[in-house]
This record gives sequence, C-alpha cells and structure tokens, in this order.
Amino acid sequence: MMSPANIIDVNEETFEMEVVHYSTLVPVVVDLWAPWCIPCRVQSQTLAKLAHEANGEFRLARINVDEQVRLAERLKVTNVPAVKAFVEGRMVAEYIGVLSEKNIRMFVDRIMPRTGALLLAKGNSLMLLGEFAEAETALEQYVAESHGNPAGMLAYARSLLYQGKSIQATRVLENFPPSGESAQADLLLPVARAFSQRGLDEIVFDDPLEAAFRNAIRMAKRGNILIALDGLLGVLKKDKHYRGDQVKSIYLGLLEVLSDDHPDVRQYRSDLSSALF
Repeated sequence: MMSPANIIDVNEETFEMEVVHYSTLVPVVVDLWAPWCIPCRVQSQTLAKLAHEANGEFRLARINVDEQVRLAERLKVTNVPAVKAFVEGRMVAEYIGVLSEKNIRMFVDRIMPRTGALLLAKGNSLMLLGEFAEAETALEQYVAESHGNPAGMLAYARSLLYQGKSIQATRVLENFPPSGESAQADLLLPVARAFSQRGLDEIVFDDPLEAAFRNAIRMAKRGNILIALDGLLGVLKKDKHYRGDQVKSIYLGLLEVLSDDHPDVRQYRSDLSSALF
C-alpha cells in the first residue's frame, strides 16, 4: 500500500526537505492551490488519484498559496492552479491552469523513471534486425505504457511504414504531439501518404519517370527500402523537382524510416546531395 508520506501538505519550513531533498529519491509533483479556486479542486483530485495509482513512484506535495504566501512568491506563482515537478533537487517541468486527466498523466509520466524504456530499445533493435512485426508489437506496448511518448510514437510509425501499413502510420503521424520529434514525424508523413496513393499498381508505359516513381513506392511499401531509394535517386537525377519535389520529400522520409542507425543512410544522404547539387 502507498505510504501517507507520498501525499503531503508542505509549507515554507518543510519545503526544502520534503520537496527539494526528497526529489533526489523519487520525483515530486507540487500542487499549488487555493481554497477559493474551483478549478484547483478538480485538478487536485486528479493529481491525488494518480499519486494513489503510482503507489509511491512519485510524491504529491500540496501547497495552499493563501497560507504560504512567501513560499508562493519564492516559486514565482502568479496564478493557480499551478503544478511544478522536481527531480534530482531541481524543478524540471511546470504548467499553469487545468489539464485533462490524459494530459496530466503525460506530464507525470515524463518525469518518471523510464521503466519501460527497454521496450523502446527492443523495438528499435528489432527493426535493425528486420523483425518488423515483433518491433511493432514492442513499440505499440511502449506507446501505450508511456501514454504517447513522442520518441515511442515515432519509432512505432517507422515500424508500421516498414510493413507498408500506411493507414495506421498516417493516423499516428497526423496526430503527433508537439515535441522534439515533430520534425522527424513531418518527414515520415509524405511516405505514409505516398503508400496510400491510388493507382500504384497500374503499369505506366508512356512516362519512364512516372513508371520508375511508382515502382519505387511499391518497393518501399513491401519493405524493400534500399531498392526504392535507388529508384527515386534515378528519378531525381533526371528531374530534381519531379512531382513538385514530392520525390525528394519521400526520399528523405524513407531515410527517416531507416533512421541514422542504419549503416547505409549516410551514403544515401551523400547520393542525394550529389543528385541535387
């Protein structure tokens, strides 16, 4: 059972010991509230619920700003509700206002030790080994357990694209959260959309570039990404702006599917530069 010490009220005298020092042991989430603040009541209940569920994996420290004016000033609180997270003796994240329970869970999850990080490493390694279905399973589980961790979502989308699962990948990428991985997700999106194009299986006889383009997309969708890159590179050498730069976008997206961990990506980036410049 969870110890009562994991949901506590703190004041100016106890803050250093119960929040700052304690955060070297487990993360501490500080809930700054006031009795007159109606939104505070709702959010405080949600935070308490998550603290109970976590069973000691993080501490919830509550501060009544009406009673602890100097402490609120020290923490630079200008509005409530306000939530601040401390890890290893320092504040690492904060927000003001009320979040949905889903977003509060994500906030808390991002300061928690990554016990499921092994699943992310496993998924990425399985992709390098060519075991894409197994990678998808591991990464799907990681995304669920991490409440939508962006690095996990990016890897999960890559595992789907490796298998030509464009509908699922597009759904993930079009709903990608703002994060440090957003730019990489944007690179993958043209690949997902290209895989969903109609007419890919139709044979083109009167346009060699279009025929090469469609064949490359078919190859990529079947998991033959290096062959697809070679085909797209041939198109770009003939017309570097073919299909309004769509070919270049897909090429870059396929490199992102492979990731920089793939041994051939550096050479293919160099080949692209040579073709364009």
